[in-house]
Formats: sequence, C-alpha cells, structure tokens
Amino acid sequence: MSVLFFMDSGLGGLPYLQWIRRKRPNDEIIYLADNAGFPYGGRSPEFLRERLTTISRYIIDRYNPELMVIACNTASVTSLDVLRNRFTVPFVGVVPAVKPAAENNGDGVIGVLATERTVKGEYLQALIRQFALDQDVETLGAPDLVDFIENRFFVTDDEAIFSILEPYLIHIETHGWSTLVLGCTHFILLRPWLERWLPSSVNIVDSTEGVGRRILSLLDTIESAADSSVPAPVKTETGTGVFHITGTGYNVDVYKAAARRYGLDFAALEEIE
Repeated sequence: MSVLFFMDSGLGGLPYLQWIRRKRPNDEIIYLADNAGFPYGGRSPEFLRERLTTISRYIIDRYNPELMVIACNTASVTSLDVLRNRFTVPFVGVVPAVKPAAENNGDGVIGVLATERTVKGEYLQALIRQFALDQDVETLGAPDLVDFIENRFFVTDDEAIFSILEPYLIHIETHGWSTLVLGCTHFILLRPWLERWLPSSVNIVDSTEGVGRRILSLLDTIESAADSSVPAPVKTETGTGVFHITGTGYNVDVYKAAARRYGLDFAALEEIE
C-alpha cells in the first residue's frame, strides 16, 4: 500500500485519482486543490515554479508520498523539470492527449476542447505539429467550463450541465468532429455527459489512461526496489485519504461534495508556507 499525492489548482486532478483508485483501492490518497493559486492557466511560469515547489516541499514533509501527480497541463509544462531536479520523489505530469487522438483518428476532424490559454498557447500547437501535422485539427476554447466545474458541478443537475455544454455539443456536430480531445483536465469530469449527448461516432479522448498507466509502472518499480531503511509514508487518520484545499472565499459545499464522492476527508488549509 502506497501514499499517492494528486494536485491541481482545483478539481481537475480527480479523474486521475479515480482511475488509480479503481486499480489500487488500498492506496492512501492525498489530494490538494490549490484554490489560493487558481487558476494556474492565468499564472506566470515563475509563479508556478515557486508555488509548486513550496507545495511539494510541504506535502513531502507532512506525508512522505511515494509518488506525486501534477494533474494540470500548464503546471506540468512549466514546472515538472524544476520539481524533478529539486526532489527525489517521482513526479508525473499531464499533457493534452493529441498523440493518441492522432494515432486512432483515421481521416476525420480532430477537435481539441481546452481553455482559452491552452488553445492560444504554443505548447498545444507544438503537440499538433509533432503528432498530427498531416491531420485536420481544430481547437476550441471553452472559457466557462472550468468555472462551472469549480463552482457548480458537484452540486448541480443534468439540466444545468446540458445548458453549459449545449453550445459545444452543437459546435462539435456542425463542424463534423470525429475525435474530441478533452484538452483540460477539468473537462474530463464532463466526459460521461458528453458521451451521452454526442453521437456515438464521436470518439472522445483524454489523458487519464495514459497517465494512469505511467503511474502504475512507476509504482511497480518503486515497490520492487523498496528499501526498509527509508522512512515509511505517513498514513492519514482514516486510512482512506484526505482532500485539502487552500485559500478562502470558495464554495465549500462544492469541495466537500467532491471529497465525499471520492471517499476523502475534507480538510481546508488556508495557506501553505
């Protein structure tokens, strides 16, 4: 049994946590929604490197996890190298799933649904040039979806979810997308509703399985090489895991509902020093 850490500026890391928990239900899970830094997409690389270094040091000192998952595209791109050089704990990051989409798309249109910053950023364009240069790729910014997920998703109903998704459902169908890439980790939480309301011909792709398999591979290596002289990870009081959130002024009901859904104990942290 291992202690695993997942983090995002909000709720975007939960799909990866869920994937791993299905494969390894006995692991201890530490989740951090860094609301004090939300949204990471609007932060400078310098801020993110300093912020994630501070958080990582705090989590390592408190929980000594075997592995840490940075479940945010922007944070992964800007900060993973710094974190890997600074700490001995293995880090796993995430990127939009352009490569698997291109490998399985055929001749149709690949559509990437992401935040405005990701759509306009160079990193996504570099992924498209590297893995889908000979394919028809369209990108679409969805500036309202992250805020909806952070503030309403876990305390809302299907009617509200359909209302926020309807413009995107129409766009995907009218533009003939054959593959939909969920290019923001938050959007993966909406996948069941997208699958319900989009034609079955639209193939939906995200990074959870690729990231999940990487986590499993690293854990196999770590556990095979376990050294009894290394301090044991610190287990949580309940033995299930904990959902931390930083900052103030958020809708506490949303985050408590998210914690309950994933079997985690809610524990606010106003700030991490």
